[in-house]
Formats: sequence, C-alpha cells, structure tokens
Amino acid sequence: MEDFELQAVFHFTVNASDFEKSLDFYQKLGFELLRDNRDVLWPQFVADNFGMKRAQGRGSLLGLSSAEMQVRIDLVEWLDPLDVPAAERPSVDERPPRIVAIRTRNLVAAYETLRDRGIEFIREPFHPDPKLGVLGVVCCRDPDGLIIELIEYAPGVLGSRVESLEQRDGAAS
Repeated sequence: MEDFELQAVFHFTVNASDFEKSLDFYQKLGFELLRDNRDVLWPQFVADNFGMKRAQGRGSLLGLSSAEMQVRIDLVEWLDPLDVPAAERPSVDERPPRIVAIRTRNLVAAYETLRDRGIEFIREPFHPDPKLGVLGVVCCRDPDGLIIELIEYAPGVLGSRVESLEQRDGAAS
C-alpha cells in the first residue's frame, strides 16, 4: 500500500517574453496576483531541481482564486537562461499549439466581457454538436501565443464525449 497521495495540480509555468504585458493579459482574463516574485533572487536549488545550470527570472503566482486546491499559473519571464527570441520561432499558425483549457460557466457572457476588456479572440464562440457534451468553446492567445481555451460543458459532463466522434481508419473501437 502506498504511503503518499498526489492531490492536485498546484501550478504550471507559463513563460512570458514580456512579463508586464503577460501579467496585464492574465489579470484581464480574471486571474488574481497571489504572490509577486518579480524582484526575488532565486537560490541555486531552483536550477538544481530543474536540472539546469542556472535559473533566474521575474515571476508571479496567479490564480482564479486563492482556494487551496485551485490551479495556479507561475508566470515567468526568464532572465537566465534567456528563452529563444520570438523572431526565431515559427509563427503561431505554423507550430503545434500550446493550450491551457479553463472550464467556464456562461461562455457567451465570458466572451463578451473579456472582449470588452480588450482580449482578442481567435474566432467567435463555437457551439459543437450537443452529443459531445460541450456547450461552447472560444479561444484567445496570450502575448506569447499560448492558447487559452474557454470551454463550457453541459451539467454533469466531466470532459468531451469523444465516443460520438468519427474514428480514423484502422483505429481500435
């Protein structure tokens, strides 16, 4: 019998090429600044823990609330080592997307409110086949191209009902 428990995802890191611009974006989206680490000098164990030679950055911890099990974003602008400059990366429509999906209540109202706050969306909300259990989806990009997917599920649905989708030839049923 195991003597430990993995409880929940605590945070994930979102890399920012311009910390202030990204912080503004996530706060417009509805994230609260829970801890400001912009001026903290990181101890060597941070680099050691991640298997890096060195690790320094400007950061903050953001959350949709301060509840204990709420997933948080660790927003970081890397100072050392520097990230690959945006000009050297393929454009966002030519590379596999990085996506963070946020379960949303009242997607249409969220879309309208966030659009009025200046958030630019990729397209208007999409309302797929109800058999999927998805009431609506809408996506925007953060300043570095990370896709933020707002998704509203039907009551009681924990994830898309993919069994209602067509399968590729040769796929196991």
